[in-house]
Amino acid sequence: MNITERMIETAEANVARERDDAVARIRADLRVEGEDFCVGCDDPISPERKAALPSAERCIDCQQAHERKMRDAGGF
Repeated sequence: MNITERMIETAEANVARERDDAVARIRADLRVEGEDFCVGCDDPISPERKAALPSAERCIDCQQAHERKMRDAGGF
């Protein structure tokens, strides 16, 4: 099997995504329940976003960036 640059880039992106997700989970676990701060940037998550999606862990900007990164890595 030939390993291409694309395969290497995809593997690296997957590792980075898994690391970022693990860090986000750990940071979320360390937070006091009821605090609504983004796991990506530590800014508050808007009350409107939390009302619409109570499980949201990221603000809209960080969620969009996360989804772009996932899409670029082939995760979506």
